[in-house]
Amino acid sequence: METKTKQTEGSTPFCFKNKSKAMRTPILILILISSCFKGPVEPIEDQKLEVLWTKTTSTVDVPNVPPLVINNSKVVYSGEIELVALDIKNGKESWRATIDGSEALESVVLLYDKKLNRVVSNHFKTFKAWNAETGEPIFTLSDENGILAFRRGRNTLVNDGYGFVGDTLDAYVINANGSIRFKIEVDFGTLGVAYGNLKFFLAQGKTIHGALSLGKIRAFDSQTGDSLWIFETDKSGFGNSAPIVENGIIYAGTVGNSPENTFVALDAETGEVIWEHSNSEILTRSFVVGPKYVYIAAVADVFALDKTTGVRVWKFDRESTTLVKPVYLEGYVYHSDHGRLFVIDGETGELVHEEPSPGGFFWHVAASSDKIFAQTSRQLIAYQPWHLRN
Repeated sequence: METKTKQTEGSTPFCFKNKSKAMRTPILILILISSCFKGPVEPIEDQKLEVLWTKTTSTVDVPNVPPLVINNSKVVYSGEIELVALDIKNGKESWRATIDGSEALESVVLLYDKKLNRVVSNHFKTFKAWNAETGEPIFTLSDENGILAFRRGRNTLVNDGYGFVGDTLDAYVINANGSIRFKIEVDFGTLGVAYGNLKFFLAQGKTIHGALSLGKIRAFDSQTGDSLWIFETDKSGFGNSAPIVENGIIYAGTVGNSPENTFVALDAETGEVIWEHSNSEILTRSFVVGPKYVYIAAVADVFALDKTTGVRVWKFDRESTTLVKPVYLEGYVYHSDHGRLFVIDGETGELVHEEPSPGGFFWHVAASSDKIFAQTSRQLIAYQPWHLRN
């Protein structure tokens, strides 16, 4: 039984459900460089973001992974054949780790294991761990073990001293020493992985007639690998962005060419739907969870959904496509269309500032408690965030 609730102006239908419902499919959308600068967006206030420091990086045309912030003390970025850790205060280099092998290129994913104080990088054919303080290597798990997921590194995370990897028809849990704890066979391709409440979750999609049309979120016991519950949808597949688990709720969105996509909040213990927001506009490329709202970067817009109800609160029209993941910090959402860094009021969706790129495209944005980091093809820039401006 569905219970309709009143929508805010301009919002699209959503519903509360007591049972799991079907999902959808993701499609990768090619970004036309010309679209990165399409359409004027008028800021409310014209004031520069203060540059605190910059670091020239090695040549990477399109860095695959955002900078990794560690305990508000270091920021790690990935180069073509190296990882570099910088002191957050001044941008000075703390350590550098070289990645051997011609196939290494830049990291496919860059992660931090707080429990073990490790930086973990999933490359195309290896899964590597380094000491976060010194950069000393700890282990390397290679593709010789048959884990093809290393070539699709966004399907990986680390937490509580374990690694979790999802691939086309298999999922793995990896021990702290780099050995494989166990393997699980699955029926859909895994396009994202999440962890919380001693469970790991696979966000999956299945292609039918060349389009991602079906989706699943599956929950497993992280210690035994036992299947706990499955949520299914026919509103496209779960893809570009991994689910996020927060306070016993798992958030996830589909991306595909279905007439409707969906974004759901599920009970992490049972898989029951807390709310579901279905909308043909919201193709979830990436998202971030704030204190009150979920901020979703779609094809050419940013949406804010109420965390409690799923109601759409506002929509920011960027008028250009991007794959940059939004960042939330102290009341503001930071996002980019590659040519500009937007500062958006997290409560109202109003644009409060637009920072032009100093050269090259903005590819990634990250945040510590007192800095916003923007990575271009040639440099890493530390800005003073908007809430700390003079």
